[in-house]
Amino acid sequence: MKQLLYFAALALSLSACSFGSLPGGGGQQYPSGGGRQSPSSGGDDTYGGSSGNQQPQPRTGPYGRAADPGVQVTNIRLTRDYTILNVRFTDRSQVQYDRNGRQISGNTTISFDPSGRLVAANGAREFRFVRVEGIPMKPQNRSTRPGDVVDFVLYFERLDKGLETFDLFECNDYDQIVCWNIYNLYVSNPADAVYTPTAPPPTTRPTQTPPQPSGNSGGEVATAPPPPPAPVSNVLTVTGTVQDAKTKRPLTATIDYRLSSSKQAVDSVQSFASTGGYRMTLLRGQVYTYVASAKGYLVANGVLDLSKATVNQKITRDIFLTPLSVGDKITLQNIYFELSKSDLLPASYTELDKLVTMMQDNPKMQIRLEGHTDIIGDHDKNLTLSKDRVLACQSYIVRKGIDMARIQTVGYGDTRPIKTTGTDEERKVNRRVEFVILTL
Repeated sequence: MKQLLYFAALALSLSACSFGSLPGGGGQQYPSGGGRQSPSSGGDDTYGGSSGNQQPQPRTGPYGRAADPGVQVTNIRLTRDYTILNVRFTDRSQVQYDRNGRQISGNTTISFDPSGRLVAANGAREFRFVRVEGIPMKPQNRSTRPGDVVDFVLYFERLDKGLETFDLFECNDYDQIVCWNIYNLYVSNPADAVYTPTAPPPTTRPTQTPPQPSGNSGGEVATAPPPPPAPVSNVLTVTGTVQDAKTKRPLTATIDYRLSSSKQAVDSVQSFASTGGYRMTLLRGQVYTYVASAKGYLVANGVLDLSKATVNQKITRDIFLTPLSVGDKITLQNIYFELSKSDLLPASYTELDKLVTMMQDNPKMQIRLEGHTDIIGDHDKNLTLSKDRVLACQSYIVRKGIDMARIQTVGYGDTRPIKTTGTDEERKVNRRVEFVILTL
């Protein structure tokens, strides 16, 4: 959603104020991959917990913290299929007049980018945009004037049960653009109780009714009640192989997995070196995330959604790891910063944790973190911002136990763009944080 200030008197100052940075800092502007297929239209019964009839705890808005002061979330609710956000935009631009008293400021144009995502579990889970009501989707837009108030509704895939805090990331963070990025959103969404199989109660032998006295036709013996039905198994087995992505050679790797709503790993398994095969026993009705790592390879992660799995369903998930080599340059895909700042947001932690795991698995590995911005905006500010952002990434990795001597940093600002032409959307690849492998 762009706030384009069309008046000639401020054109130069607007250009000077532009930072040319990104909501995600390095990497892509919007999370990619992850999430399930967009849910089909479903009922609007509000879900507040494990039961569809349970209402959420009352809560008053606004919710979260918006990057732009004119944006606020006024309500959040969960249905069987959707996470629904009611959003209000207040056009806070100032009316400008020329020396003759004629209004010269232009309209604000608003729309929602369908690449927007909800991000939860420190970046481990992403939930895709489904639809918007009340404002158009890009490339269409709607005009507003100073003082106008617009209410609209956003529909995303439903959060996994147990995920209650999340962020919305939608747009680039140029100074002259109003963003729908909103942090620290909350909705009551308790997790289902995790089923733990227990031993069945001991059975007792049925007693018989003693025979009736002679001559009484009612002297029948009572029959034993039918045995109880066998309990339905709530456990599923997930199998697969871990392979080299280039040679398809089987690999031995460690696969750590956890409930999507948990910060603690549930367990880990090791794949066999000879076959690459692995086996995990997981509970049906839950959503898991996993991280697969092996020495000399990029870390891979994914989602195992067993929330709708059927009894005895066979689940197969093959994992392919990309080998590392000195000189490789790899883009960190999901790194998020405060708009036009170097403050690292929690949604970045999962991506940086993968890099930490890689450096732990390869203790001789040294890297150089490189920061880049778009070609728009003030060159010196872009350079400073790119340096500060890679320093923030380095600081996080060091806090996780990696020696700072193994991590070089450099900010290139706008001097090494991937694309020099095109729209803001096409040039978003310029705004990124990369790392280069120096030694292994």
